[in-house]
Formats: sequence, structure tokens, C-alpha cells
Amino acid sequence: MTNSVEHYISELLFTHDCIIVMGFGGFIGNKNSARLNPSAGIITPPGKSILFNTELKENDGILIDHIVKNEKISHEKAKKITIKFVNENLIKLKKYKSLRINKIGIFTLNSDGKIIFSQDLSINYNLDSFGLPSTLNKKILRSQKTEIKNTITKIKKIKNFSGKKLLKVAAILLPLISISFLSVTQEDKINNLYTQMASLLPITDAKTINIQPKEIINTINQPTIDIKKNNINIKEVTITTEETPVFSKSEYYIIAGAFGEKENAKKLVARLSEWNYNSSIVNDGNNKIMRVCYSSYSVKENALSDLKKIRTENPDAWILSL
Repeated sequence: MTNSVEHYISELLFTHDCIIVMGFGGFIGNKNSARLNPSAGIITPPGKSILFNTELKENDGILIDHIVKNEKISHEKAKKITIKFVNENLIKLKKYKSLRINKIGIFTLNSDGKIIFSQDLSINYNLDSFGLPSTLNKKILRSQKTEIKNTITKIKKIKNFSGKKLLKVAAILLPLISISFLSVTQEDKINNLYTQMASLLPITDAKTINIQPKEIINTINQPTIDIKKNNINIKEVTITTEETPVFSKSEYYIIAGAFGEKENAKKLVARLSEWNYNSSIVNDGNNKIMRVCYSSYSVKENALSDLKKIRTENPDAWILSL
């Protein structure tokens, strides 16, 4: 063989949550979130804890198929190689009460003859954090002396705020205050002027306009007002307005399959709903063909993004736009 059986077990632990070695036991993987050790100050990235169950001894075909594919040998030969690997390791375990399988962990026998497994933590089997090492979280400690010094410095700065600086600040603030006061006192005069302007403008009834793409630009003649020292002059000016086109919204569906019978379509909808998809039967006006979708989207980019993920499981999935 090009590689050992333990090498192929280690490879499968990256991509599978359960690997059964026939006649030996099963390795079960559970993903863990990132952890912080407060006492040591170490941040551990997300990982995957591996458990060993001696009750899982029936061959599920995953390991054998993986060996056949990589070594290009028959299933019978792959089974013989696996059985030989198991028998040799069981003999070592009974003889030395301890067995280490490279990249996987250490197996020991207790006083009751049960196998105890300890995972090899040097390898992170979680692909989401593959290659991320544990990092040291350095704490920033401030002594009481530095905090007291900073407080004393701030107090000194407040005491040193001289009268000259106060006069400079007042010279800046007083003009601003006077300007705001004048604007408040002249508010009534400004409102009266706006009232006079409003009485001169014509009032028309508002009508609803249906806007379509590529509308013709309308030219409207309206009076404008020129105000100079309470003298109101009316001038005529041309104002052009361009109406903005409104586009209709579209719905996008990722189609899982199409059926001629409604019962078959309902079965697929139920199955996809169990897999946490917002599945439904899409009605596009053709009652003869019933299309079943994974989910619906109002934004095409979101549909395309999910389609890439879904096609890893269903290469025949496609997008329908209505």
C-alpha cells in the first residue's frame, strides 16, 4: 500500500463526523467553538473533539471505499488489509495495555478491560479553522500609580486655565450667540414674507401619474418670485422635470425538481422542509408542470450564492425567474 490504514482514517476525520473501523470501533467527531483559558491567557481556535465507541464495529463502507479509491485495489483486498491492521493493533493493546495510533490518539486498557481513548490534540480536524494556531492573550495591566499621576495632571491643567484664555473663548462665543438671538427675534417677519409669497403662487389639484420607462420630458412654465427690499417682482422661468422610471420586482426560485403529479411534488416539499429549506411549489401559470423550489429570493445575487452551495448536493438545481 502507498499509505497506511491509520493515514486514511486521519484523512476521513477532516470531512466526516463518524468513521467505523470494522472489528475495532467507531470514531465520532463533534465540533467545538473557540475557547479562552483565563488563567493561562490562551485563545484556542474552533476545533473538533474525537470520541471512540467500541460498540460501533459494523462496516459502514466509508473507510473501505476510501482505501479502494486511493490505492486502486478491490474491496476484498481492502477489507483484508483493514482486518490485518485491526488484529495487529488489538494484540499490541492486550500485550502492552497501551496503543498509540499516529495522528489519531492513544488507546489504553483499564482494570475492567475497557478501552480508554485520548485524542491527539496536535491536529485540528475542524476544516473551518484549519491552520489556525492557539494564541496568547496578553493582558494590559495599569498600576495605581499611573492612574493617580494622570488624575493629578488633569487637575493641574484645569487650574492653569488663565483669564486670557477665557477672554479668547468669550470673543468667539459672543458673536455666535448674538447671531442666533437675531434669527429668533426676526422669525415673525420671515414667516410673514413666506405667507405673502404663498398667496401669489397658483394652486393646482394633484393628479396621480403612472410612470413608465423612457417617459417624455415635460416642460412646465411656473412663476418665480424675486424679492428685493419688500418689493415683489414676478418673472417667468422655464422648469424642466424628468420622471424617474420604476422597474417591477422579480422573484427568483432555486428549482429542485419538476413533476407531473402533485403528490410527488408534495413529497419533495416535505423532504426539503425537513432539511430546513423554505420549500414550496412554484405556480407559473402552467398547471401541468409543478416545480418544487428550495427557497425564493427577491435579489438575484443571493439566489446565485445559494445555488453554488446547493449544487454540491444537487448538480441539476437551477434558477427560475418570474
